[in-house]
Amino acid sequence: MLDAVEWFQRRLDAEFRAHREDSDNPVTRGSQGRILHLLPQDGARPTDLAAGGWITKQAIGQRVRELEEMGLAQTDPDPDDGRAIIVRRTPAGDRMAADILEAIAAVERSWAEEVGEKRYATFRAVLDELGADHAPALPDRQAAAPSDRDPT
Repeated sequence: MLDAVEWFQRRLDAEFRAHREDSDNPVTRGSQGRILHLLPQDGARPTDLAAGGWITKQAIGQRVRELEEMGLAQTDPDPDDGRAIIVRRTPAGDRMAADILEAIAAVERSWAEEVGEKRYATFRAVLDELGADHAPALPDRQAAAPSDRDPT
């Protein structure tokens, strides 16, 4: 199973790398893209972004700085806590988040064509179910529930 997961990750990385080469996408790390995707419209504290356990607070800080340098995110003081900051996508970050979602959708369409719609829907439902307990949870953000996908 671990080999299959590694091969799957390599294939996914290669397909996203190909998409990035065909676009003006400056995002080079999966964690940068995840942060852009996870940011709610009104922003979030870095500690909230790290709450899912998939990246440390220190790594969040580094990725946020990288996103700021690329013009994809900005930080502002938290109006409720002067010691904290709020991370928000910039308009360029919104466009990049949409581009990343389109790249994901294109890969999913390609894979569904390769293995068949029904088999791919089942595959995604199982992935969603197995990962649901480990997905980052942010305030005001609701991920698609595994039951939202119909594998039949």
